[in-house]
Amino acid sequence: MIDPVTIAEQLLFSTVQMKIQYGRYASGSGTGFFFIHTTGDHQRLPLLITNNHVVKGSTSGTLCLHEAELIDEVPKPSDQFFPVVFGNFSEYWIPHPDQKIDLCAMPIQPLLDGLQHFGRAVYYNYIDQSFILSDSDLQGLSAVEDILMIGYPIGFSDEVNNLPIFRRGITASHPAINFKGRSEGVIDAACFPGSSGSPVMLVNEGFYKTKTETRVGNRAALLGVLYGGPQWSAEGFIVQEIPTRISRNISHTRVMINLGYYIKAKEILTLGEHVTMTLRSRDEKLWTTKFNPPAPLPTGTDRTVPSSMSYIKVNPTG
Repeated sequence: MIDPVTIAEQLLFSTVQMKIQYGRYASGSGTGFFFIHTTGDHQRLPLLITNNHVVKGSTSGTLCLHEAELIDEVPKPSDQFFPVVFGNFSEYWIPHPDQKIDLCAMPIQPLLDGLQHFGRAVYYNYIDQSFILSDSDLQGLSAVEDILMIGYPIGFSDEVNNLPIFRRGITASHPAINFKGRSEGVIDAACFPGSSGSPVMLVNEGFYKTKTETRVGNRAALLGVLYGGPQWSAEGFIVQEIPTRISRNISHTRVMINLGYYIKAKEILTLGEHVTMTLRSRDEKLWTTKFNPPAPLPTGTDRTVPSSMSYIKVNPTG
């Protein structure tokens, strides 16, 4: 397995494919990504983020996780990975407090602790709040920015190496503006089922442009979470070689138009606080990571390879 160094390489290990069963006959897939939420009292809460419509009504779900190995006392991704199967999958997720916001989160520290108890250490890279731009930072972006989306379109992935697919595109609405008055934006990219829950990233390596100049360096930020896209209906006649009746069969096909809607990243902060309050109201332990927090990234848009993207070693609780 590669040693992830660049931003893009680290993002390879920031997502997980979710294979989901809805009852006995219906199945589907979606994308989740790892996020660390910092609570008001500075505790760090590891979460898996996806769209609520992906997990709603699910009866079981499978996550395929990378196993870590120590090389010179430094944890690295190994060539090994393993599935974790959940019954009653939908019950593990906490939805966004606003039902109109198609986001939900799973607190994953109990999962990590349980796997550690059985001798399984998980390697993953996470996104945290330092990747979420402030309103003033968003104002500093141009209307058209290059974006990177990580996920599993139509369930497609590198199954041999358990790695996701990268897709490039551009912003189709200004990142600082709420599209149609909602906490959403639009991207111009090929968006297909299975991509729901994919992080929509602003990633530039080597150099990038601002409104006034070209800068040398790296930049990475989370714009939001893909949840859907507009479609149009194509209508046509079904042609038979030898018509047997006068009436015509008509085919209606829904066609993607290579646009996608994303929920703005600031809604993840609202979701994180809601998850924290929900766990406390249930008198449950806040499942926080057992490590010293890394130094925060700069608050501006000029970002280097993030130090927060690192392996999290979890100690068993019992």
